[in-house]
Amino acid sequence: MKRLAGTVLGLLFAQVCCVRGADVEQSPPVLSLQEGASYTLQCNFSTSSRSVNWYLQNSGGRIIQLFYIPSGTKQDGRLTATTVPKERRSSLHISSSQTTDSGTYFCAVQHSAPQASAACTQT
Repeated sequence: MKRLAGTVLGLLFAQVCCVRGADVEQSPPVLSLQEGASYTLQCNFSTSSRSVNWYLQNSGGRIIQLFYIPSGTKQDGRLTATTVPKERRSSLHISSSQTTDSGTYFCAVQHSAPQASAACTQT
């Protein structure tokens, strides 16, 4: 049991957010990371967007911007983000997870109207 607890890196939380009529939903809602495994998080949004940002809030509470991605695919080490604006979705793939990947991941969507943006975070 102690060995299993050591391999669990953390939990990912997601929720549905609504800002000025724009819904943003991440899935899965909760994910327990295990070292060495790969995971994909999805972000779906109800209105067209100009861009999607992916963030990590680490265990120390620091928020780190992982990607700014209007469309297409970007990779940084073991992380890959893809945004398909026409399908109103984005994904973040974590390959070969490590202890440093522990934290809360969330997406923030900059909608077409400059005043409307939404973000999902753990509360």
